[in-house]
Amino acid sequence: MSELGQRLKEAREQKEINLDDLQKTTKIQKRYLLAIEEGNFDALPGKFYARAFVKNYAEAVGLDAEQILQEFGNELPNPHKEGPELPSRRTVRAKKTPTNSKKKTKGYSIIPALIAGIIIIVVFGVIWVFAQMNTKDGADGVITEEQDDAFEGEISEEIPSGEGIPNEEDEAQDQTDEDQAVPAEEVVEEPTQEQQLTQTNISGNQSFYTLDGVDTFEVKLSFTGRSYVGIQNAKGNSFYASEAKGGDELEYDFSSEEEITFNLGASQNVTMEINDEPFELPLDVVHQKITIVFQPANQ
Repeated sequence: MSELGQRLKEAREQKEINLDDLQKTTKIQKRYLLAIEEGNFDALPGKFYARAFVKNYAEAVGLDAEQILQEFGNELPNPHKEGPELPSRRTVRAKKTPTNSKKKTKGYSIIPALIAGIIIIVVFGVIWVFAQMNTKDGADGVITEEQDDAFEGEISEEIPSGEGIPNEEDEAQDQTDEDQAVPAEEVVEEPTQEQQLTQTNISGNQSFYTLDGVDTFEVKLSFTGRSYVGIQNAKGNSFYASEAKGGDELEYDFSSEEEITFNLGASQNVTMEINDEPFELPLDVVHQKITIVFQPANQ
């Protein structure tokens, strides 16, 4: 049993609270409460729940939760990766593609000469073909004296009937049939990501959610009246802690974070969107907290 688990268990026993009663108070399953007392944080549904569960446990047995987290913080698992402390607001990330310079070899200097030679040969070939075609057409169009004398038939002045001569409507119909015979190109739609926001737990005025299925975690807060707002990650780094007025808007990109907690006062004046989709606040209370764990789809 860890020192943290021993401290919590002793406080529970002094209050004469059994695990079943503690489960009803904290809304945390009994097996998770037992795992916390034994220091077995791997048994929790996720490492990011450790701090929240320990905090609720401590408050339920009458301990100072912040002091407990500070004193035994080294025993709690840290699910966060090393990275920048604060994300920037809606920054445009531009990836630079490195350019690879290739050194010219001696072989490349021969290529232009070869191309020029091929072009000259092709040009002379085309000229020769056209010359032969013109010579043949000229020979076919000449009527020799023997051919002229041998022709004894009468030249008819009658215009031949229109049989076999296509009209403009037939040609247009044929062209339409050909156009319709061309198969249309199949359009393959790329699969789109679908956002999944799942509620995992509710403890008092605090709700827990998991966001997955997408690669972005962008939040927009709009206000219809005065409201106090606090925004922190699991490390306690604050992004906003002040009062907002009606008409204000806050926008953040938390795609590099794994957990964000929103502390909303006068929550009836707050409208929330996650990745441009409306998010309905879970509780009908004035003051509530919302913790969202982000699990990107590409991980």
